[in-house]
Formats: sequence, C-alpha cells, structure tokens
Amino acid sequence: MAYVPPKKQHNTKAFLLTILAVLVLCGCIFAGYRFWESQKEKTKGFSICGLNEEKSMEKLSYQGATYSISDYMYYGESLNLFAMPYQADKQDDVKRKSIELVNLCNGDSIIYTMENGADRQIDVSELSDGFYSLTINDELVKKRLVYSEVLESEPFYTVTRDNERKKLTLLADAAMAEPKLKENALFLKVESEKPSKEVYDVFIDPYGNRMLNGVYQPGVSGNGLQEATEMQWAAEYLKQKLEEQGLTVMLAKNSAEEALGYYGNDGIMKKAYASEAKYYIELGMNSASHNAYRGMEIYYSNYASKTMANALMYAIKKQTSVPAGNAYTWENHSEGVSAAFLAKGKDNKQIYDMQPSLRESGGRITLAAQFSDAALQNQAFVKDSRLGMQAVSINMIYVSNPKDAAVWKKEKQKIMDTLADAFIKAIHIEK
Repeated sequence: MAYVPPKKQHNTKAFLLTILAVLVLCGCIFAGYRFWESQKEKTKGFSICGLNEEKSMEKLSYQGATYSISDYMYYGESLNLFAMPYQADKQDDVKRKSIELVNLCNGDSIIYTMENGADRQIDVSELSDGFYSLTINDELVKKRLVYSEVLESEPFYTVTRDNERKKLTLLADAAMAEPKLKENALFLKVESEKPSKEVYDVFIDPYGNRMLNGVYQPGVSGNGLQEATEMQWAAEYLKQKLEEQGLTVMLAKNSAEEALGYYGNDGIMKKAYASEAKYYIELGMNSASHNAYRGMEIYYSNYASKTMANALMYAIKKQTSVPAGNAYTWENHSEGVSAAFLAKGKDNKQIYDMQPSLRESGGRITLAAQFSDAALQNQAFVKDSRLGMQAVSINMIYVSNPKDAAVWKKEKQKIMDTLADAFIKAIHIEK
C-alpha cells in the first residue's frame, strides 16, 4: 500500500486576522497620507488677491511686534475691536489708539482713530474689495494685530450701495502661511456681492399700541392725531423712500393696530435681529401735560456718538417748520438731540439706556438682554451675536402742542422726505 502523507491543517482564523491587520495598516497609512496632503494643501494652497502661493505668502508674512485682540463686534457699519472681552463699564486699551488697515492687494491704507462711540470705530462701509492687514499704533510702536484664537468669522454685510453689498470676513490663523505666521495674525477680507433678500439694511419701528412688561400701552393722542396711525403711515412712507435708493427695509409691524413688545420670541427685537439690519429707526410722537413743550426730539445710545442724530436734526430744522425740541436744553445736549437717560438695571448698575429701542437693538455693545428679567428673554438671539444695530429714536412732535400738530398735518410728507434724504446722506449713499 502506497504511503500518503497527511494533509497540512491550515489555521484559517489566524490567516484572516493577518490579512485584516495588513489591510487596516495600509488603510491607516493611506488615510494619514491623504490627511497630510490636505493639511499641506490647506497651508500652502492659500492665496490672496489673485496672486500665486509664493507671492501670497510674501504678503501675509510678518515677524514684528504684535498686539492681541480678544473680542470684536459690529455696531451699524462700524467694526469694534477689543483687547479684552467687552465690558461696557470699563475703558478698553484699544480706545484712543489708531489702527491702520492696509489692502495687501494694492497697497492702499486707511487709518482710523478708535473713539469712544461704537459708531466711530472702523467704518467698513468705505472699504474697497481686498485683503487687509491690521496694525495698531501702541505707545508709538506699530504692532500687527493678532487674535487670541483661530478665527474665521461669520460674514458681515454692509448696506446696499449701487446695488452691491460688501461682505466682510475676519480671519486669523497662524497656519495661513508657510512658514507659519507669528501668532494668529488678524486679517479682514472684503468682497462685493449682489444684495440678498434675506439680509436687510434698515429696520423701522413705528411706535404706538405697545406691550410693555405685559401691559398694553396705547400711543399718545391729541389735537386730532393718533400716534399709532400717524407713525405707521410715516414708517411705510419712509420705507418707500429708502427703497427707492436701493436699500432693503423691514417694518416692525404691518398695521397700526398691532401691539408688540420688545422682548422674547414674539417681540420686536427677535424680528429685528433676524433681519440682520444695520440701522434701527424708531418713529414716535410725544405728549405733555401742558402745551409749552414742542418740537422734534432725537435720542441715541450712550454707547454711540450723536453724529447721526445731529445730521437728522440739522436737516429738519433747516428744511421744515418743525422746531428742535425745547424740553432738554442744558449744556451737554444739542438742541433737540440727547443721549438716552441712564437707568439702573437688575445688577444695580446705572449704565443702561432707558429706551428699550436703543438698548436692546445694539447687541452686546449697548448691553442688550441684560437690563431686567424681561430683557433676559432676548438672550437667545443676543448673547452670542456679534451684531448690533445703530439706532435712533425720533419723537416727531408733541401732539399736545397745537402748533406742532398743525405743522405735522400740513408738512408730514415733507418732514419724512427730509428725514429720508438726511439719513441717506448720513450713511454715505449717493443719490
């Protein structure tokens, strides 16, 4: 009988595990290579101004002194930068310093002095398309601005001018250039875009028939005028005039009968922030127990300048029969123009604008969503927002004054035409 050698017994399980391990190892090597390639592409593939990578890196590179920024916000079309996280009752180190923006695409530069008003910072409305470096003059030493962490901001849009908006993005990432930048150097990218219907330029709030802390408050009335009715007409007319200049405008309410409050998901401010408007205009009328008081009053936030309010009042006094208000005429007020009165909040600090329209519309810069328990309802859409609307509150006339009432009835269209033209001029739109 012939000898037949025994068959070898293969360990199938061990064999399969070996094959699996090899495949996993190959996969890891391949994935790692792809990740390395992507990071390399991300680092070296960044270009600006239509330049190639090498030229872009030359523009981006900087090895000098730096100055750290840790917070930023927009108020209207003004970019506010802060060395420390924003605190309204403390002077930030950036204030009173000058910041230079240099367009790396063409070498153009513009210098801004950081004043106290939130609307008097970096006016982004006047920036042309490009990629900007930012440098601060700190104790006579020019220092490149860097950000405290890696940053690619949500885009910010200016108002519509010549059927275009500017889209702004703040960028800070040391890995943006190769070799790496010194810290997270801060840059501002500016691009032109056609306007989108989802983003508005101006929000107009006609006063009258309001809910305040859950209590219905009808508008003032007198001498044949109802505030709610007149201001709804004024808001709709102003909307039409501004839209004729290419602006996109949203109204707080669609009829005089609507009664809205300032807080919560059903309030005016939720609608205003969702509109992404840059400017907030409240229109109202006033009344007094006697008829000695008369004229227009324009209020602005304590955290802004009176520049816009003064421009509007100047036009009204010059071109209409409405006088400037005479109720507040002491030294620190222009005629008919005043910062809001300060009120004490739930934290016992007297640092809050009294008018909700001025306080709650300006974002964190004007301490929105902090004043009271009711105001806390706005935290959901204010707390983490970088946006704030530049606001003015305009009391057209005193309905309790017969002369004021007569002027309004006769000239209201002229008054609103004048306000529209003055506002357009104030935000640098060419007619």
